[in-house]
Amino acid sequence: MEDPGLYYNQGFLAIVGSPSEHVTALAAFIDVLNGFVAESEDQLGPLTSDVAPLVVVEDTEVDDEEEPAVEPEKLEEAIVLVLGSADALVRASDREFEPAYNLLLHVLTFSPAGLPDHLSKVLDLLSTAASTHPLPTLSVLTNLFNLLPVNSSLRRSVFVTVLSVTVATGNTSLLLPQLKQLPIWFEEWDTSPDDQVALLLKISSELESADAAAALKYLQEAHGVAGAASVPVEASVTIKMIILALKDNSFLDYDSILSFTTSAPSDLVELLKIFASGTLADYKAFSAAHSDVFSTHGLDAEALTTKIRLLTLSTFAGSSPSLTLSYSSIASALEIPEEEVEFWIIDVIRAGLLQGKMSQLERKLFIHQVATRTFGEKEWDVIARQLNVWKTSLRNVLTVVRNARVTVENKVAATGGDHEKVNGVENAVEVA
Repeated sequence: MEDPGLYYNQGFLAIVGSPSEHVTALAAFIDVLNGFVAESEDQLGPLTSDVAPLVVVEDTEVDDEEEPAVEPEKLEEAIVLVLGSADALVRASDREFEPAYNLLLHVLTFSPAGLPDHLSKVLDLLSTAASTHPLPTLSVLTNLFNLLPVNSSLRRSVFVTVLSVTVATGNTSLLLPQLKQLPIWFEEWDTSPDDQVALLLKISSELESADAAAALKYLQEAHGVAGAASVPVEASVTIKMIILALKDNSFLDYDSILSFTTSAPSDLVELLKIFASGTLADYKAFSAAHSDVFSTHGLDAEALTTKIRLLTLSTFAGSSPSLTLSYSSIASALEIPEEEVEFWIIDVIRAGLLQGKMSQLERKLFIHQVATRTFGEKEWDVIARQLNVWKTSLRNVLTVVRNARVTVENKVAATGGDHEKVNGVENAVEVA
């Protein structure tokens, strides 16, 4: 038999009393939940009648400081009986539910067979109870998770149940901050790349109905781990990632997932490439040639048209050497009436793709900063052209400064005035 200490930390739950007292008390509580009403003080319920004889300690001579021990085989039999009837705990009130389960978890720490033999039963019970006791169930699962040592592989099973329960009960917001601990947990649990990918895909699948953006994030992470460790990922999973990325209004970094799409259908990859670096014209050409792609994968062509317009405006702004765009050129690029240009500029700024200001008087957009969708030869060329523009502007400024200086020097010489240097700049001082 393996050391039970490998499976749980008995110091986490501090409950006073002996194992026999706890098992009997839990059995009596379950009898009450099952509707038993004692007619006399010494009358026992059905479950308690079965459990009590197993955990009664025979009178033996022992040290006063030592507690008489229950025979391990009988203690295990009593624990199995209690656990087998623990589905009645679902009828406990919210106030009683967590303490009752904490007592059950404490009883299980004394199981000679060890917690692993009983864990699946406990998790099944808690999954069932989640519909009527959502928050107390999550509290119990948290206690169980903390009861296990940080390096216990059993924590993974508890975590998966927590994941399912939080999503099923609409408490995803309580879980998402904790998912930041995943890299640490993977290391503590000594999780193989295959198991990491499987768990990340499980997380994504569970979150998809509640938070599509979070589901997409963990699909990306799964593909990243799989790619680094050469773990195969089914094509259907990759297709789901592409579809979620296209549907998610907040997702714009398509270049980050292109390297994971080798197993996806070519037409879907072509569409993804358009959103990574293409324009509205590219999208319209694709739509005309592959209209079936949208219906096959449940994609909203109109919603995607809106998104590609935002991305097109971002790229158009980034390709301007002068960092200035006229309203008319924007209207032409987006194929919209010029009076709608400002609405699209506002939308692209709100999406975080661009920073700038509009001039209604000049009917121009002055660009301060643009988010780059992808970075390659074209982007280097744009930077080179912008640098040349800045160099030309600086040369012009320098010429103006030099001419001004010559003018001042000539004026000083002509008037016979003195001059002085202040902070390295020559200032003419006329003599009164």
